[in-house]
Amino acid sequence: MLAVFPRMKMLHIILAAALMFEWSAVALANLEGEVSSLDNVHFEVAGDLVRIYYDLNAPLEQVHAVRVVLYRESDPAFAYRPVNLTGDVGTIVFPGAKRRIIWEFTKEFPEGLNGNDYYFVVEAEGLEPESSNLWWWVGGGAAVAAGVVVLLVAGGKSTGQVVIPPTVTFPVPPGRPTN
Repeated sequence: MLAVFPRMKMLHIILAAALMFEWSAVALANLEGEVSSLDNVHFEVAGDLVRIYYDLNAPLEQVHAVRVVLYRESDPAFAYRPVNLTGDVGTIVFPGAKRRIIWEFTKEFPEGLNGNDYYFVVEAEGLEPESSNLWWWVGGGAAVAAGVVVLLVAGGKSTGQVVIPPTVTFPVPPGRPTN
């Protein structure tokens, strides 16, 4: 049984090193400045709803702000930002395929829209973390990793004693009959 504990400590150290390696890979991917792109943008009308589909290609940890604009080919001055949108739209959208936005257009255009020359433009803007100072991220990550290593190495110690709290009994209130 005693031979197991040194192996567990070694396993803890290996896991902590793996966590640090994975974190550094994420930091390096952010440094490389991978570009976001939108692909396969299309829409369909179903009753009172317009469903807009798109693929947002970017690093998985990158948060985006996604907006939609409705344009009309026959009227270059027409540009409308829909309001009643749900789904993968707004200030916190993560990358992925088959993203969907649903617009209840009859709430904004009760009479509907005349014509068939409308199209949507989906805009996605990658959002930066609040602090872009790399050294704060590196220092904070190193501190967290060191704390994890300390907890994993020191946390496995046990004295073999179990402490059971004493049972508490409350006195009988005065003036009450006792049996």
